[in-house]
Amino acid sequence: MNNVNRLAVEQLEFRLVDLAATGDREARRELFERHRAAAYRVALRITRREEDALDVVQDSFIRAFDRLADFQRESGFKTWLLRIVSNKALDLLRARKVRLAISLNRGDETPGLELPAADAGHRPGRQLERRELAERLHQALAALSAEQRAVFALYAGGDMTYGEIAEVLGIPIGTVMSRLYHARRRLHELLPDLAPGGPERAPA
Repeated sequence: MNNVNRLAVEQLEFRLVDLAATGDREARRELFERHRAAAYRVALRITRREEDALDVVQDSFIRAFDRLADFQRESGFKTWLLRIVSNKALDLLRARKVRLAISLNRGDETPGLELPAADAGHRPGRQLERRELAERLHQALAALSAEQRAVFALYAGGDMTYGEIAEVLGIPIGTVMSRLYHARRRLHELLPDLAPGGPERAPA
């Protein structure tokens, strides 16, 4: 998106925010529709459980709409919203450590990677391979710290710069780069056959 288009989008969103702050339901619905997918992706990658991600998204939009008067326009609405989503998701992980630990020990499949049941027209071996891959990915993501997972979740979407990630999480860019480096290195160690190339060099 070029600078002209980005400015037009931001100006439209600022108008929607102004309307939403007055309680305009249509403006709030429009903001929700624009950003619910991105919010859900981030929440799911951090929490790793669909029901938790849905709770985070719902709570985050409620909090965002309640605090629109606090929205500072140095950043876009999406960046501000994802900061709330990330904080909510991390708070949820801290509050539900025991439940998450139990779910991991049960070996539940990674949410977002659910696989269809095999039918007569599919090779059972292929279905087994996919389920084994889902379990490996689940275990690898669980091995990351909550802070590393939060950075990786925002980075994996592919549409945020290091600066935007730093702004969302309220940390320096250098910390973003360091946490992302260690997250990717850890995933490379755990999933060497899936990681392209060799391990990266640590950020300066």
